Amino acid sequence: MKLPALREIVEERKEKAIENLSESFAKSKLPLEEYERLVEYINKIESERELVVVEKIVAEYKGSEVPKESAYSDEEDEKDYPYRGSQQSSNLTVLSTRTFSGPIESGAQFVSILGSEHIKVRKADLTRRQTVLNVVSILGDSVISVESGIRVSNKAIPILGSSWTDRKVDKQAEGGEPELIISGTALLGNITVKLLKQ
Repeated sequence: MKLPALREIVEERKEKAIENLSESFAKSKLPLEEYERLVEYINKIESERELVVVEKIVAEYKGSEVPKESAYSDEEDEKDYPYRGSQQSSNLTVLSTRTFSGPIESGAQFVSILGSEHIKVRKADLTRRQTVLNVVSILGDSVISVESGIRVSNKAIPILGSSWTDRKVDKQAEGGEPELIISGTALLGNITVKLLKQ
């Protein structure tokens, strides 16, 4: 049975990503454990969106030019980055610490790999009654701080990691306020939802 054209292309890109990763490993650009983890993650990928994120990581190990959003700088640690809310884009944190804030569209994706990301969400930032936030934490930490009153449904799946919501968030949720739905995966990482300190 022949795979659909799009699925076939995704599979080819996955093979290419593993091939490039293997070259980087052979040149001692990443440790064995990290190589094995990334290969395992690539094999499990089903969507093109996830693949784009992994290709950026592979490019960084290979020494190719990586988009500025994933570059590390000490001066960037305490800055608040505006969300890239399009469903076709990702907010990537690799080996660094970043803080994001501002209006957010449903479907925005945040990925932390061996890094720490802090996502601040206020009522004014949510333009819909329900907003989906896709969060992936791979050997990293993702902290989502929400303004008091926002209803939160944390559906992120932990795989050898943790995903939890502080009880104070649920206690202070208000019925008429927007709902934030958190989906994604904590793979050997953590996803935490807590109240935003004013």
